[in-house]
Amino acid sequence: MPPKDDDGYFERLTTHIFSSGLNWKVVEAKKAGFAKAFASYSPTRVARFTEADVNRLMKDSSIVRNEKKIRATIDNAAQFLELKKAYGTFYGYLQHFSGDERRLQSDLAEKFRHVGPSTARMFLWSVGYPLKPTKEEKAWMASHDMQSS
Repeated sequence: MPPKDDDGYFERLTTHIFSSGLNWKVVEAKKAGFAKAFASYSPTRVARFTEADVNRLMKDSSIVRNEKKIRATIDNAAQFLELKKAYGTFYGYLQHFSGDERRLQSDLAEKFRHVGPSTARMFLWSVGYPLKPTKEEKAWMASHDMQSS
């Protein structure tokens, strides 16, 4: 189900960044801690985080304490705000690509810190962006009795 607002998109992106390299269950188990630590995923509030906030988060056992990912989240919040200025909403930014998933994935990886091709793709799947399954994804879906569109 797609997020209802920019905070929801920011939450999904942040969750995917922190899940990268970990079992997703680790981040899922700390969901409440992440929401509290990152101001209920408000890009406006997170973009204003300071060095003191980074230090505070590095001591917060209710989240995954990865300094690079924490700093990326703060920088990404500022990028969300820039995209909001340019497109009205994050959804507007996504729609700007008119279904060109390759260009969108590349742009996400370019604009957002700690987002590579896999993280960008998983994020897009999670927000319901219509992606054409790759050969590997089709094989995985077939092995799990899922239909690709």
